Amino acid sequence: MDAMAQAALWFWLPVALIPLGTWISLSSKGSMQRRMGQALALFGFTGVVLSPWTVPESPSVAAGHLLGFLVGPAALLLAGLYLVAFSGNVAVGKLPKSDRRLGVMAFMIGFVWFVGMHWWNLTPSLDGEVNRYWLVFWPTFLLLLTCLCSGAALSLRVIGDRRTKESNVLWFVSGFVFSLIVLAMTIDGSAVDAASFRYHLWLAGADLLGTAAGFAIAILVFGGVIMLHERSLEEPPSVHPPTSKELEHVAAIVSANLGGDESE
Repeated sequence: MDAMAQAALWFWLPVALIPLGTWISLSSKGSMQRRMGQALALFGFTGVVLSPWTVPESPSVAAGHLLGFLVGPAALLLAGLYLVAFSGNVAVGKLPKSDRRLGVMAFMIGFVWFVGMHWWNLTPSLDGEVNRYWLVFWPTFLLLLTCLCSGAALSLRVIGDRRTKESNVLWFVSGFVFSLIVLAMTIDGSAVDAASFRYHLWLAGADLLGTAAGFAIAILVFGGVIMLHERSLEEPPSVHPPTSKELEHVAAIVSANLGGDESE
């Protein structure tokens, strides 16, 4: 089997199974179909993570290699955010308040794990070199996280109700992440120097700015199309006022249904 066929079988096929299994799991009503979809997605995810060993010659395995490194800290971050969010003032799916400390601890461990990938000897390396996707992921993750936290904190202050404490926490997280960006721009990491981080940070900023501009343009175009379509529609015909006969009929129905037997 040639290299292209091996890459298609051991990497791209598992990649395709992840969205397919997720779609089957979310769109199916039966428990058996949902479990089958979850199993397909898990099988595909495992195949992508194992791609550095199944098809080591393919250049695409760098994505699977990085994904294997990100599973642990990402799971801790998501679990921590879930526990913190649903142990607070929520109306649906509320968790015990004791879970908030566990969530904060899980989030901190996951974030420290991510930080260790930059400044400690945990940097994802493939064939003796830093994984090129890590150079893209890490600056983008930090920049996106500080922007999201700042936006969420501002939204809680503007439209939130009694959310000052949560807003202050988000401001703190945003400032902390921004300080990490400044440190990474000035202090070399274990395998990535400050100059390389600055270069990829500017690229990440350009990507995020372009994505935000694209979303804004798409929303404006969508709203403009709807506005033009509604303007092109004719006004609906006006309804004639009720006649005296109709009013008498309605009055009879209302009088027949008012009151009631006082003995009931």
